[in-house]
Amino acid sequence: MTLITDTPYALSAPPAPASEPLEGSLKVDVALVGAGFSGAIAALMLARRGVSVALIEAAEVGHGGSGRNHGQCIPVFGYLDDSVLPPEGFALLRDSGQLVFETIDELGIACEPVQKGWLNAAHDATGLERARAAHAKYARLGKAGAFLGPEEVEALSGIPGYLGGWVHNDGGHLNPLAYVRGLAGAAQAAGAALHVRTPLTALSRQDGGWLLKTPCGDITARKVGLTVNAYGDAAIPARLRQSLVPMRSYAVASEPLTPDQRRAVLPGGVNFSDTRHDPMFFRVDGSGRIITGGLVELRRGRLGGPTVAQAGRRLARLYPALEGLAFTHHWSGIVGISARQRPAIFELDDELWALAGYSGRGVPTTAALGRALAATLVDKDEGARLWPHDPPARIPAAALIGFGVQSLRGPLNKLRDRL
Repeated sequence: MTLITDTPYALSAPPAPASEPLEGSLKVDVALVGAGFSGAIAALMLARRGVSVALIEAAEVGHGGSGRNHGQCIPVFGYLDDSVLPPEGFALLRDSGQLVFETIDELGIACEPVQKGWLNAAHDATGLERARAAHAKYARLGKAGAFLGPEEVEALSGIPGYLGGWVHNDGGHLNPLAYVRGLAGAAQAAGAALHVRTPLTALSRQDGGWLLKTPCGDITARKVGLTVNAYGDAAIPARLRQSLVPMRSYAVASEPLTPDQRRAVLPGGVNFSDTRHDPMFFRVDGSGRIITGGLVELRRGRLGGPTVAQAGRRLARLYPALEGLAFTHHWSGIVGISARQRPAIFELDDELWALAGYSGRGVPTTAALGRALAATLVDKDEGARLWPHDPPARIPAAALIGFGVQSLRGPLNKLRDRL
């Protein structure tokens, strides 16, 4: 079977909101660059507050990481720390998973949402200790029930042999392309000007504000928010691009499961991940496809044949009924890792703001940080109460670091698991 080098999400996603490239001149309070999750959420929040806002996108809505990720909402963060985050920001991030699904429900977004939780299963004694520690943290926050025994893990996952585990109750999954299209459509309906196929070609100061040049038009704005994450090109200030380590991740999607296979695989409807250093994580989408992936390595994730062969072998070890499962789609996208390994809101220049660095947790983090950026673009102090304003870092050889980590991390972790 020939692999399709794109996501299957468009097969079931509603159409994107109607939009055309910008032509002529536009004057607004705030201009946002990048129509992904965070740009669309920020535009929606600003428009609801009566702020005039324009959202431009170089390609189509969700063209970047927002429309290409694994579609999992996993609201588990190493930086969820009330000694570092302001109280309002801590609460916003803590509840970000629930916020995703509340937003979907409020806006009526048809994106195949399933909120049955994220299951973390312990594969050995050391993993069991780590799982218990994570569970204790999130149980204290009211986000997890009792720790699960082997039989309960098997009932949810359909996989015997795990020693225990826990479920983050706010976790779930969705069609990310449909989700971002719905967010952008809601922002447009609230009054935001949305222009696709409108790349930023130049950005400069003008009369105390900002001038954004595009191929067929320009925007004058008092404030600018850059929401391109790791997808910025030469027109994006170098200080933003230098503040992120870019890594490429991949995903594969199987053919739809048969009814018997579907009953065997994740019967509890959860997302699944285990505690291996080279973890097996996957979900089943609304069409019955298994979607899994990881960081691109020298072979896995880069070459379609070896990638799907290994994914098939790993899944068949967990579910014998999946022996011979065929894969139909293989694609990749860019993940941005900030210097502090948490999402960052930067002020690059006077009223020139950027939001980036989701570190593979884009679905829940953008639900929180898109709102924090919108607040920041209204009032700095209000925004700071939701999220720290970090100075932009300068990471030397960021692209080289990213390539080295993504190439070596998987093989080293597989070796650690074998040892």
